[in-house]
Amino acid sequence: MEESTNHNLFTDIARRNFLVKQFFQANDVSIDLLGDINNPLVVTEDNIVLSCYVSNFNLIFKDDSFEGNESFTIKLKNDPAVLKDKLVSWINYASHRKIYIFTSDEGLYYSKFIRIYNGKLPLFSPSKELAYYVFQRQKAVEMVQKLKKDKIKLSIVL
Repeated sequence: MEESTNHNLFTDIARRNFLVKQFFQANDVSIDLLGDINNPLVVTEDNIVLSCYVSNFNLIFKDDSFEGNESFTIKLKNDPAVLKDKLVSWINYASHRKIYIFTSDEGLYYSKFIRIYNGKLPLFSPSKELAYYVFQRQKAVEMVQKLKKDKIKLSIVL
């Protein structure tokens, strides 16, 4: 019985995250979901984390990433709401956060590294959704420099 409950929970989370992507796609906003599947970051093509989050099947839009007030909420459905004007207006007036992600010379996204016998082995992914990210530019620069010492060459995606 517990296995069935866990399967249903995972299926609900995957469906909800699909509906988040579908909503933004229907409103001509290109996004990726990064981080924890239970509480993913909604990230634009320009690596801006939108000030919104999902709770169950509600997508909640805030005016600021941290202690912001709720601007509006939509219910995620199979037939996504088309709110282009309202969404563009919200994107323009709300405060959002920038993230920094990393790529290799081949254009693959840096995910993490694993320690091996004689150093570190970087892991890369073609999917942005698996990318490692940081919120501060200085931290991103430090990370690139630190990994460069281990012969791991990365570029910061701006």
